[in-house]
Amino acid sequence: MGIEDILATTDFGTAALVGAELHLTLGVLREHAAIVPVRAFGSAAFLITRFEEVRQLLRDDDGFPGGRTYEIALGQTVGRTFISMDGVEHGRYRQLATPAFRSRAVALFNDEQLTPLADEVVDRFAGRGQADLVAEFTKVLPFHVISRKLGLPIGTEEDQRRWAKALLSFPSDPTGARAGADEFTRFLAPVVEQRRRDPGDDVLSQLLAASHEGVALTDSDVFSHVRLLYAVGATTTSDELGNLLYALFTHPEILERVRLAPELRPRVVLEALRWEPPVALLPRHAPLAGRIAGVDIPAASTLLLGFAAANRDPRKFADAESFDPDRDESEILTFGYGRKFCPGAHLARTQLLTALDVLLERLPGLRLTDRKGSEPKGVTLRSPQALWVEWDA
Repeated sequence: MGIEDILATTDFGTAALVGAELHLTLGVLREHAAIVPVRAFGSAAFLITRFEEVRQLLRDDDGFPGGRTYEIALGQTVGRTFISMDGVEHGRYRQLATPAFRSRAVALFNDEQLTPLADEVVDRFAGRGQADLVAEFTKVLPFHVISRKLGLPIGTEEDQRRWAKALLSFPSDPTGARAGADEFTRFLAPVVEQRRRDPGDDVLSQLLAASHEGVALTDSDVFSHVRLLYAVGATTTSDELGNLLYALFTHPEILERVRLAPELRPRVVLEALRWEPPVALLPRHAPLAGRIAGVDIPAASTLLLGFAAANRDPRKFADAESFDPDRDESEILTFGYGRKFCPGAHLARTQLLTALDVLLERLPGLRLTDRKGSEPKGVTLRSPQALWVEWDA
């Protein structure tokens, strides 16, 4: 398909662009220009296609601040969080919210409880010899992990997953999204009240105790940041876990290597994050006029940061389309860049690696049996819809 056909027929906010179709499409646009006028969500937008230009925009947080985008997308359901703020306020609330996830309690959880939790999820289906790993593993484990780290009541994880899905349905289903946010708040309120009285060694207690420059998080702030963890953190980790498994199932020679060589698995995780990121195109509102790669960007424009395009830019990566864990390049844009680099990047990589370890150790001969639904789908959140597998039970 030529560029004229692509621009005439594709909405880059809503298109499915299943599997290789996304990367073929982005490849055509990337070779045409670093910045391409497109349509997204029914309106005009600018798609940034190349690595250096995406990094340049992410670096320029004063000229192209990101907070307004998240305020529009998540403010009415998730609430105000550090990612919907800019400047000094962003720095202050980031310092309040993120140290809890670099705490000793989190390190101990990752070392001592993450693998048993993954085993606990696998125990539910390991004896059957077949399963849809999306339904029973990739869409389950990341939500259980967040819940346990926060110290939320065990047995409520499915409700939490349902509320997270509802939060992301805005604006297509505003009523359902707000209902999900309200249910989440009613669930969290008594837990927060109890932790205020009797703190524990968990992330929620540390969020409640955090202070920076004389400012502390209110209960409303805590509710918003917990909702954010589910709507953004757990969801993208879930999606990338599906992408990682798809990459391995469709490259059986690499899958066989990582079965036999666990030391290769961290490189496989990093390469999967480059090759098929969970957010292919990140919408960004440009409140101010600016200029990128010689192109004038009017104020109030919609930008699409092409992570999936930049991560396969041949100007940056040799043999960029290949899934190659042996490549030397390690800098990717999947977690962003600059002041708003994702603070959960390390946690996400740790979960992906642990999940891979447990699956390969627990499910010998693990293999894809039905490709239907297994190709990643979507242009914002992107993942397989199903991964039907079998193993030697």
